[in-house]
Amino acid sequence: MREQTFLQLAPEFGGTKFGPFDHVEVRLGSDPSNSDITLPPTLGVADQHVKLIKQQDGSFIIAPVDRTAAVFHFRAGSGRPKQVLAPTAVSNGDSFALVTPEGPRFFILLEKDPRAAARSAEEAEGPGWKPKMPGNMGSNRFARGIWREIKRRGFAAVFTTRLGNLAMRMNMMIRSGAIFSPIYMVGGILMVSGWLFAGGTSCSAFRMSRARSQATTSLTNCRDQLGVAQGADGQDTDPTVPELTRVVLEDPEWKNTVLNDKDLYTAYAAALRTVFSDATRYRWVYTKQKSQYDQFRQLLEGTGMPPALVRSLAFATATPTHERDWVRVTDSEGSEVCGRGPLGLTYRQAVQLGLETVQPDALVERAVAESNDIRKQRDELDKTTGLTSDIEVTYRDDMVQVAGVEQQGGLYCLYVDGIDDRKDLRKIATAMQKNLGASKTKRLPSEGEAYWVAARLAMLHVFDYRAYELENVAFDARLAPSILLETRGVKPERKTFAVKGAATLMARAAAIPCLAQFDREQREVPSWFMNPPPKLGSCAILKAYVEYDRL
Repeated sequence: MREQTFLQLAPEFGGTKFGPFDHVEVRLGSDPSNSDITLPPTLGVADQHVKLIKQQDGSFIIAPVDRTAAVFHFRAGSGRPKQVLAPTAVSNGDSFALVTPEGPRFFILLEKDPRAAARSAEEAEGPGWKPKMPGNMGSNRFARGIWREIKRRGFAAVFTTRLGNLAMRMNMMIRSGAIFSPIYMVGGILMVSGWLFAGGTSCSAFRMSRARSQATTSLTNCRDQLGVAQGADGQDTDPTVPELTRVVLEDPEWKNTVLNDKDLYTAYAAALRTVFSDATRYRWVYTKQKSQYDQFRQLLEGTGMPPALVRSLAFATATPTHERDWVRVTDSEGSEVCGRGPLGLTYRQAVQLGLETVQPDALVERAVAESNDIRKQRDELDKTTGLTSDIEVTYRDDMVQVAGVEQQGGLYCLYVDGIDDRKDLRKIATAMQKNLGASKTKRLPSEGEAYWVAARLAMLHVFDYRAYELENVAFDARLAPSILLETRGVKPERKTFAVKGAATLMARAAAIPCLAQFDREQREVPSWFMNPPPKLGSCAILKAYVEYDRL
């Protein structure tokens, strides 16, 4: 009989049984549109958290959808959990928990489907063909069983080989139309032509096999279509990660920045992997016109910021948690605090960036949030304001409010009710123009100088530093951002905070437009999102570097 997959919550979570699931892959997460089992995001479950894949032999593979999605595996008969950091083989009777070992725990169950008895004999014949059985096997039940088992094992032997598995995947891609996705088409062209990691080898060979005048034109067209035609100095160049970053982010200084700042490059590579591996969480950026990203980009352009700076800085709003008013973030002190608004700005960051009206907040335990101890709540709020300035912030007791943050652990944001400029994109854009714009300043390199964009992305996060360290930071064109922070005596954890923040914006600005190019549901990249978008070839090579771990 056919075996059906069920998932059952542990008794302490109610014991609810989900299923049967007839499809190969079962997804669990907090996004109802992309999950077979939906869990509340208040538990800390990501939009798409984990997937369970059924194998042909009845075993399973469990894999976190996001590298930051915590999953813990319990083998049957063992009470010791092991965190799943990569696709892992699991079996019937095993269980797994989400977020923490004590989080929602599901048992994997395989059960016989009595309705499938009538179909089981036909399915054992193998896919798509029914050859005549030799001799008188057709009238012998035992002989038919032997023949079916021979064929079943034969098909299993073929389709579990690398070549057989490739054939099955190709068949599925053709039937579903996935093979016509731009990423597969460009990837195939690149591999066939030898372009993937060899720069312009095939284009050069083509030039040698034709008349010189005709070949020169063809070579130029080939490189132009890939989007890596020439370097900033006009010379032919191979598509390295620094060169691709220069092309995709549309400013010549990006190449030198990536080459000369090792710490920034390392953080950028890690952030690229994160964005490319979690494409669905960023899809809203290029599909929803009038979104916070679209509005913020237009507001930055309206302030007169240079296009190359807007190109990167606008992605500060392109967060996976864009629909949340409050988020939990780790600040430059290494402490977990509340972030508010479309950019998830901390209180200290917003005040020192120059926003005029910012309400105090504090990340607190549930017991504090739900208590009536206003004195204790005020103490928590005063800790936040005390790290920013010596000016006392006054407010009435009845203005203290509570908001939940979408995380595991029962943490809440206390805040003072009232207008908060962290929610106002127009005021944020104005403050950024004043503090990070291209106008000449002693704290940042001038437009077009070395590191001029990267320094501003880092400076956005330096505003979260304590006041005395903020005053000591001034970027210039002589030193790469991470090196300069070291020379200024900034503590390592604070330097990492600013460098990682800048690298995250770089990665979103480079990868999300490429995701728009690869999206087979979009006929073309919307002009309101980016015009022109990065070349498809550049995006395909950059993604190949990520997927093949060549960063």
